[in-house]
Parts: sequence; structure tokens; C-alpha cells
Amino acid sequence: MDKSDYASAYPTDREEIRKVFEEVYGDNVRTKNLQGYGEMFTEDALWMAPNVPDCRGKADIIAGFSDQVANQDIDPIFTADEIEVMGDFGYVIGTSIATIYPNDGSATKQAKFRALWLMKKVQGVWKIDRQIWNNKPI
Repeated sequence: MDKSDYASAYPTDREEIRKVFEEVYGDNVRTKNLQGYGEMFTEDALWMAPNVPDCRGKADIIAGFSDQVANQDIDPIFTADEIEVMGDFGYVIGTSIATIYPNDGSATKQAKFRALWLMKKVQGVWKIDRQIWNNKPI
């Protein structure tokens, strides 16, 4: 199968990955839903956020995310630029523009990120298996 065959062979999977990237993830970040955030990941997922140590596994990832949102509210908008599916594995590359509201009353900030997520289908559900993102200029 060449690349174009994968796109047409897995349209529902591509849509499900897009939904996790563009909708579910942002909703869990906005609401600081620790349990929902953790459920998006595989059991042995690797979370590689910028400027912090890597986290492995759901409990570690939830702790890392909790630290990330402890002193600020984040309102991200995610846009998937590329999604590929290869059987029960896939990836998504995209961007996020986040508005960050510090809880200490300091000025609101904007941040732009570029993300690469490796996805794995677990019991029929697309989950994040490897996640890395980096800061980009706005």
C-alpha cells in the first residue's frame, strides 16, 4: 500500500485521531480533567513536553500534566496538519495556539507549539503512545 492508499483505507480511523487531537485533548486541558487526560494515553506512553523531564506511563503523565496546569489555565486550539494510519498505528502532526492565563494575575500569554503524536489503537480506541511538542515563535 502506498501513502494515498492508507488515507482512503482508514477514513474513520483518521477522523478518530483528528478528534482526539483537535477536540478531546483541548477539552481535557481546558477543564484540567486529570483522569480524562490520562485516559488518552496508552499504559506505557511516553510524554515529552518542552522544558520538563519526560514522563512515562499514565500515572507519571497525569502528575506531569497536573504540574503543568497547577498555576495556570490553558485554552488551546489544536489543528491537525497531517494524519496517517498504518493498521493499528498512526501519527498526527499539528499545531496548537494556546492562551495561558496565569493564576497569579499576571498578564495573559500566547504560546504556539508544534506537535508529533504517535498513536496506537488499543481495544478499538485510538490512544497517544508517544507525544512530543516544542515551542515555536508566534
